[in-house]
Amino acid sequence: MRAHVLVPVKRLDGAKSRLAAALSAEERAALVQTMLHGVLEAVEEAAVGPATVVSSEPLELDGAPRFDDRGLPWNQALEAAMREVVYEECAAVVSADLPRLRAEEVRALVAATPERGIAIARAKDGGTNAVSMRPPGVLRTLFGEPGSAALHVQAARDAGLDAVVLDLDGLAFDVDTPEDLAAWG
Repeated sequence: MRAHVLVPVKRLDGAKSRLAAALSAEERAALVQTMLHGVLEAVEEAAVGPATVVSSEPLELDGAPRFDDRGLPWNQALEAAMREVVYEECAAVVSADLPRLRAEEVRALVAATPERGIAIARAKDGGTNAVSMRPPGVLRTLFGEPGSAALHVQAARDAGLDAVVLDLDGLAFDVDTPEDLAAWG
């Protein structure tokens, strides 16, 4: 199955604010760009379909197209991107801060997508680091909400959709706190 992978990136001037005690603003921006490039490499190697970065930040992307999110909140920006750029039967959203992400995990996420529903990559803290849905936009994403993996499952059930939860290390490990940074290093 082919999927269009969206990789959302927040503005770099406020990137990774929970790391402010450990890194300067410039270091946090550089960290986000480093992780983004790693995620894009894994997505490209997975070869599941096209990838688009969703951001209002004018990033250097080594050829990956960028959808200007017009400063919309993350979930609304993803809805807009799905409406405007996704033409495949499946849309995946993969966070840009997954330094351990491997191509086979991207393929597993897409392969786990129900015929009509959502596959959810659960973060170590119970949040959501990635989703894949068919058809695209069938469910509004809930990124950033506490316990969003469970919220995604409940929203899918409430909408009569199937939901699958994946716990894969590269999709589960993100860098949000100094402890995450230390665990990665």
